[in-house]
Amino acid sequence: MHIRADLALYDPGGRLVALAEVKNRRGTSRDWAAKTRRNILALGEFGDAEFLLMITRDRIYLWKDAGTDPVEVPPDYEVDAEATFAPYFERTGIDPRTVGGYAFELIVASWLGDVMWPALSTEADGDDRDWLARSGFRAAVKSGRIEYEAAA
Repeated sequence: MHIRADLALYDPGGRLVALAEVKNRRGTSRDWAAKTRRNILALGEFGDAEFLLMITRDRIYLWKDAGTDPVEVPPDYEVDAEATFAPYFERTGIDPRTVGGYAFELIVASWLGDVMWPALSTEADGDDRDWLARSGFRAAVKSGRIEYEAAA
């Protein structure tokens, strides 16, 4: 099966644990996320990973163990992306209202890198850290690696 994702996250042993789809858009909802996930899975482009993230400029949606059946499944977690990414926009000097698609993807990848390698992070722990631990996502990707525009 051909797997395609904006970002793929692997654990230290090289096992695929998460796929992330980055959408440079605002005004999303849980319903939008569930439908978008269903549509992506219907195309047969995503493989089976423990976690699936859909990340937009205003929301982060995460599914855990939701499978690959192309059905509408609401995300297990939904958090405010604006608060999560604010320090990254400030640090880079990029205006979040006008950020381009590739720049936003790099900001998301920087945040994920900080989640994966917290000892190297310059960002203070924010409110988003609790859901990362509760979901098991932080432990699953800790000390792993990221691949961009992954195709396997």
